[in-house]
Amino acid sequence: MVNVMRNDSADHRSPLPSEDSFTAWSRRLQSSDERAFSELFEAMHVTLLRYAWRYTSDREAARDVVQDAFLKIWQMRDDIDPDRSLKALMYTMVRNLALNHNRSAQYTNGELPEHGLHDHAPSADQKVDASMLDDRIRRLIDNLPPRRREAFMLSRFEGLSHEEVAQVMNLTPRTVNTHIVLALKDLRRELGMLQPDQTSS
Repeated sequence: MVNVMRNDSADHRSPLPSEDSFTAWSRRLQSSDERAFSELFEAMHVTLLRYAWRYTSDREAARDVVQDAFLKIWQMRDDIDPDRSLKALMYTMVRNLALNHNRSAQYTNGELPEHGLHDHAPSADQKVDASMLDDRIRRLIDNLPPRRREAFMLSRFEGLSHEEVAQVMNLTPRTVNTHIVLALKDLRRELGMLQPDQTSS
C-alpha cells in the first residue's frame, strides 16, 4: 500500500478534483488500485489537513487524523460505493476522527500548516490590508453559531455541495441551505457595518 507517512513539505495547493475524478477513484479503489490511492492522497491530503486543523488546532494531531482517514479509506475500499460521494465520505471521516481525537486529549494552540497554503506573494501593503480584512472575516466566521459556521466553511471553503455537506453533518440538504443562507446574511450585515478606515488603521 502507498505510504501515507511521507513528508508533507513537498505538497502544493491545487484545485479540488472534479466529481468524475472521485467517481473514477472509487471504482479503481474497489479493485485495490494502489495508484488510485496515491492519486487521491496527492490530490486531497493537504486540503484535508487544513480541514482537520480547524478542529484540532494542532499540526501533528491534524496530520495523524488525516493519515488515519486515508488508512481507513484503503481498509474499506471493497465497500466504497461509486454512486455516493467519496469526497463527502472523506470529510466525514476526518471530522469524526478529529472530534474523537479532541475528546481523548487536550490541545494547545498549534500553527496552521504553511506548506501549500499560499497561492500568491502579495506586496507588503497588499499583505497588510489583506491580512487585516482576513482577520476580521475570520473573527466574524468564528462568531457564527457552531452548526451554521461548520456548514458555511464546508460549502464555501472546502467546496462541498449542499448534499455533501448534509452527508458530513448528518443533516438534510434543506437544513444545510438554511444554515448557509443565515451565515451569509450574518456576514453581509457585519461586513456592511465596517467603515472604510477600519481595514487600514
